[in-house]
Amino acid sequence: MTIDELNAIAESGEMSEFIRVCEARQCKALSKIADEIVARSGVRLILLAGASSAGKTTTAKRLCTQLRVDGAKAIHFSTDDYFVGDARNPRDENGELDYETVEAVDIPRLADDLDALMAGRTIHPRKFDFVRHDGYDAPGTMSLPENGYILIEGIHALNPRLTERVPDECKYRIYVEPKTQPEIFFKTQMKSSDARLLRRLVRDNQFRKMSPIETFRMWPKVLAGEEKWINPFRGNADSEFDSALEYELCVIRPFVHGLIEMVRHKKPEELKAAMLSEVLSTVTPVSPVAVPGDSILRETIGSSQLDY
Repeated sequence: MTIDELNAIAESGEMSEFIRVCEARQCKALSKIADEIVARSGVRLILLAGASSAGKTTTAKRLCTQLRVDGAKAIHFSTDDYFVGDARNPRDENGELDYETVEAVDIPRLADDLDALMAGRTIHPRKFDFVRHDGYDAPGTMSLPENGYILIEGIHALNPRLTERVPDECKYRIYVEPKTQPEIFFKTQMKSSDARLLRRLVRDNQFRKMSPIETFRMWPKVLAGEEKWINPFRGNADSEFDSALEYELCVIRPFVHGLIEMVRHKKPEELKAAMLSEVLSTVTPVSPVAVPGDSILRETIGSSQLDY
């Protein structure tokens, strides 16, 4: 799909129907993955990974719902909740905190919690405060339902170091990426990494109190971390899920365009910001009112009906 075709849908008044079609397509794909998991004997642990802002958390939550449709239950938590926090976080060669390394995850604690859950014991779920950059034990307990699944999502979920105590035959691996992107220039598709950057700009600004300047500053490190810590394991996935939404640019434009213009004003040398600004200037903005409450896009723009 080209930007012109997307704009034509927006300007014709047919965007609400188009949004429903895009969302239904994703729901159908998740349903097929759930069916495959349930049909595979011996699976106890579902591992769902993807790069930054790929939509992992919402995908995981919606997959849990699809498993319920198949008569199965799953408990879900994120590797992000097991971050060690700034006081213990490793630093890179420049002495800056390295949030992309697998060592940023408290692997022993995660492994112990997995052992306990699979043995039928209860745990206190771990949570992480991204404003304070510190973890804590949440109130209440968590246990594995009878014949249920544990679903772990996060950028490192496919890294075997996190789950080396669990036999491979007990695992089902999923890789999430917003692959289907529109044609932005003649026969040139938008990169999935650029689509994820737009999502992250909005998410960081709305939910993590981070300025777009800081998000842009960190982005090269994020991409380098993906190359080192995520891409080597994506080939091990049992299935892949396309988390792109073809209508997304129209809806996200009002949320992100001002953030990019802020970067351009503060850092006029930032070529990526200039390119994204040019792309967004050609997109017809659309109100988010028709976006479902459980959409992956709601993880970015807010007002999700899901509990994060």
